[in-house]
Amino acid sequence: MTGHSVRVVADAIARHLAERPHGADSPEGIQQWWLRPAGVEVPMELVLEALRLLEGEEVVECRRLGGREIWRRRAAR
Repeated sequence: MTGHSVRVVADAIARHLAERPHGADSPEGIQQWWLRPAGVEVPMELVLEALRLLEGEEVVECRRLGGREIWRRRAAR
């Protein structure tokens, strides 16, 4: 158990995007390059739950690129 809740992981992702608004990455990249350096060491399942939570809150969006999911800050509408 990591001790991190979905909300904590989602907030860490949102902070990363607030600092780097043009950032985009796969869930694996988010886990390794966004969360791990911020001290948020979590399993992939929790990363995906956090991304879905943020998608529901209209913070992020997912795009397919060559068969891969790429997550980024949601474009203003």
